[in-house]
Amino acid sequence: MDKNALHQQLTNLGLERIEYTEKSVYQIKIYNEATSVGYPLTLTTLTTEHGNTTVHFHEADFQENEFVPLQVRRAALDKLIELERLCNGSASKSLEEANNSSMAQDMGEIKKLGNEMKHMKTNSELLEKNLIPDPIQ
Repeated sequence: MDKNALHQQLTNLGLERIEYTEKSVYQIKIYNEATSVGYPLTLTTLTTEHGNTTVHFHEADFQENEFVPLQVRRAALDKLIELERLCNGSASKSLEEANNSSMAQDMGEIKKLGNEMKHMKTNSELLEKNLIPDPIQ
């Protein structure tokens, strides 16, 4: 996709470019509705010498060492799905139809979610540090 068109689409969807060279880094805050806390999600794009820009969805992530509630991760995944569909030109299908009531849409997303969950602390580990598990179950 053309670099300028992609930049315009990303900024129209609320992402802010925070770094710019041949590689651009965008950031959007994903909010936890229960606490109104925003978690910055970063997304990287790379422009080739021919002027084509690709979005590196597999590198999208929150800041290191920051606990991110599952609801926020789900909202971030929804936003990434929306962005990927927009970049692939398949935005005609609604987000509800695309979500299909699952946390991951394909094997790549399942692997990424599993990798993220490996690093999450268990409820007992959170309680030991006087933290409240989210969501409380």
